[in-house]
Amino acid sequence: MALRQTLAPMLLGQHAVVIGASMAGLLAAQVLSESFERVTLIERDRLEGMGPRKGVPQGWQTHALLSKGAEVIEALFPDLFPALVEEGAIAADMGADLLWYQFGVGKVRFKSNIRIYSQSRPWLEAQIRQRVARKANVRILDGFEVLQLSPSADARRITGVQIRSVEGVRHTEEMEADLVVDASGRGSQAPRWLKALGYPEVEEAVVKVDVGYTTRTYRRPKELPADWKILVIYCTPPQEQRTGLVQPIEGDRWSVSLSGWLKDYPPSEEAGFLEYARSLPNPALYELIKEAEPLTTAVSYRFAANRRRYYERMSRLPDGFIVLGDALCSFNPVYAQGMTVAAIEVEMLQTCLQQRQQRQRDLAGLPRQFQKAVARTVSAAWMFTTSEDFRYPATEGKRPVGIGLFQWYTRRLLEAAAETPQLALRFYHVMHMLKPPTTLFAPRVLAAVLFRRKAALSTRDGQPVQPEQHNDMEEWATVPTPVEEAHR
Repeated sequence: MALRQTLAPMLLGQHAVVIGASMAGLLAAQVLSESFERVTLIERDRLEGMGPRKGVPQGWQTHALLSKGAEVIEALFPDLFPALVEEGAIAADMGADLLWYQFGVGKVRFKSNIRIYSQSRPWLEAQIRQRVARKANVRILDGFEVLQLSPSADARRITGVQIRSVEGVRHTEEMEADLVVDASGRGSQAPRWLKALGYPEVEEAVVKVDVGYTTRTYRRPKELPADWKILVIYCTPPQEQRTGLVQPIEGDRWSVSLSGWLKDYPPSEEAGFLEYARSLPNPALYELIKEAEPLTTAVSYRFAANRRRYYERMSRLPDGFIVLGDALCSFNPVYAQGMTVAAIEVEMLQTCLQQRQQRQRDLAGLPRQFQKAVARTVSAAWMFTTSEDFRYPATEGKRPVGIGLFQWYTRRLLEAAAETPQLALRFYHVMHMLKPPTTLFAPRVLAAVLFRRKAALSTRDGQPVQPEQHNDMEEWATVPTPVEEAHR
């Protein structure tokens, strides 16, 4: 369901508090402002300017916003993306404008009509923050930290938070709230807070990958060297573990990121950065930057593990408190799922709140309803992320039953999609969370993946082919399976 800004028929409470001015927190505050009289967004960092900030160390790195995430954000802020593009963000078509190398081959190029927007994470976040701050009933309280949750006398409901300034006189004060939303990121203290109130420990799953990123910004040439807008070079696990990405961002710049699994960290010094780029499975990125003009030094970031917290499985949850974003599930950033999963969670939060405004008209039972509602989306993203990470035998974590078969199929699918526009389009819809993962296992897709012979590559010298324009998923229904062909 697309997010819609509608006039609430009845407010659900006087005050909602959001912990963390992350992308998840900002979107949540925008939605809550339609259901509560007041919303307070509490952020430990000082929110100044449009650059990276301490509380988002990954903000320096290249970020991608998937199409579904952009769709959700656009529904909340209809003027955002036109303004971003006018000021320097790049709009791109997923199929036509990406030069993508994976599993040793380049993907077929074709017009997909899946639009993505390319800009830096801090700039996108700052633009959204400005729009949230314009809401008359939203207050952004930066330079404050949340110390703990405030419970009711029987601890069955959260009634607010205790906060403290991170600067100057650090006195503690109570802030009452009808609903508290934890969007504080991977460092969320919610498990500790709940345990202190007598709730059971939150079940967690951890998949250790030890991924390292290093990113440097370059000037984007006026005369671009190719017909693509975004360059993606993925490795072939387990024998390779280095990837590279070139993404255009505002200010006529390229954000260039190198990354490696299992502590194969890209260096930040110039010679080492270039040599790491030279070692990628495809030379295109190295050839692009070896003579390019760098605008910044290289900045590194390390991500130890995927981490999922199963709040939906808890036997008891207090009313008045929900968890979303990275505080709920933190994914390997290589797969670019974080912001989009958070946006979908906020979309589900809006749906839950709107239903209650129209029917129930109170917040009783909201945490369990919400945490169960988002679990399916989180599970799908978690499955795809961790199954890819588990292609490396040294990845630490509990491997699901049947993961070997799933990995075999998805690799075969991706190899077939590299040369077949119909399969590529189906995969892109799932990748961008526009379609459910089950669509990858539809009978015709299974037949195409399992039985068709591998065709010649459809990209030559980096140039897109111009086959039939498979712009509509309905066209896939007209493509006969091998079984149908055999009976003709």
